[in-house]
Amino acid sequence: MKKSLVALAVLAASGAAMAQSSVTLYGVIDVFVGSSSTQNKGNLPVASLRQTVETSGSVNGSRWGMKGAEDLGGGLKAIFDLQSGFSVDTGASGQGGLLFGRQSIVGLQGGFGKVVVGRAILPFYDNEGMNDSMLNGSLSAQSNVMRTANGFNTFYDANPAAGYVLRGNNTFRYDTPNLAGFVGAVSYTLDEKAATSLSTTAGIRVISTSLVYANGPVSGVLAYQTEKPVTSPGTATDRNFTRLSGQYDFGTIIAKAGYGHAGKVDYVDGASTNEYQIGLDFKVTDAFLLTGGVSQSKDKNLLASGDVKRTAFALGYKYTMSKRTFLYGGYEAGVGKKNNATAATPDAKQNIFAMGVQHRF
Repeated sequence: MKKSLVALAVLAASGAAMAQSSVTLYGVIDVFVGSSSTQNKGNLPVASLRQTVETSGSVNGSRWGMKGAEDLGGGLKAIFDLQSGFSVDTGASGQGGLLFGRQSIVGLQGGFGKVVVGRAILPFYDNEGMNDSMLNGSLSAQSNVMRTANGFNTFYDANPAAGYVLRGNNTFRYDTPNLAGFVGAVSYTLDEKAATSLSTTAGIRVISTSLVYANGPVSGVLAYQTEKPVTSPGTATDRNFTRLSGQYDFGTIIAKAGYGHAGKVDYVDGASTNEYQIGLDFKVTDAFLLTGGVSQSKDKNLLASGDVKRTAFALGYKYTMSKRTFLYGGYEAGVGKKNNATAATPDAKQNIFAMGVQHRF
């Protein structure tokens, strides 16, 4: 009898401990089919290209992940999130084949806010969608022309790394608690430069910050990020990105607007970019959303052959079928123009039409 009571007590204690921790398996499967046309895309003229494509992750990158929390008592929790990206159309791993390339973090959360370490999403990227119409996807106007937007497609820019850093390896990140609608975040990404090899490139040092306000119909974000590749001391300049954006929810219509600035573009001293975005989301019904936007971006002092202005517009829809599944589609068109364009440097043009589906689990 005593042994039975002891066994029951052990099982009860074990159950209580299990109840204080949790692990969740989750994921997003996003794929679209569409047609794209590109003419003279890039810094130098190239042949025009039209193709029909099936592509993964137009609205959100396809992924699977595991996240969890353990109650440590006194309002303190241990947390983790391991997130792996993949392509639905090919089955290949995303983010260069990294197992948990989208995110791999562990940390603590409590009344003080949240602290995590690992490969983390940076604050500048976290709230990009606040001013973006077209579901903040690859069909949006800003995604295709703005340097301060994820997915910038290098119209008249030969540097394939023209976009900002979205995620940082070897990163420390802190998020404040919500204070009357305000939440701040700051992260520091180590370059991990070995002291014995000062002339060898080891990585990139990134400092990223954001301040978000969301209270009632008004929300907005101010974000800043600076990036410095590490070679030898004093030989590499740093580039920086600034974004101010927000939205107002009128009920049926959500109005969005944003401004972005990139300094020392492509690490070129004196080169800069100013850009703007406006958009509207119109709730036709609870299930059907119409969305559209216009964006413009202008590079100065980057190319010796002249400044470049990129403009794009987009129009699309979202039809919600359930809490976890929706259909979407849209059209985006953009053009990049040099202020002294010649036959040798023609306009860069692009248009995309696509329809897709997203399911979450």
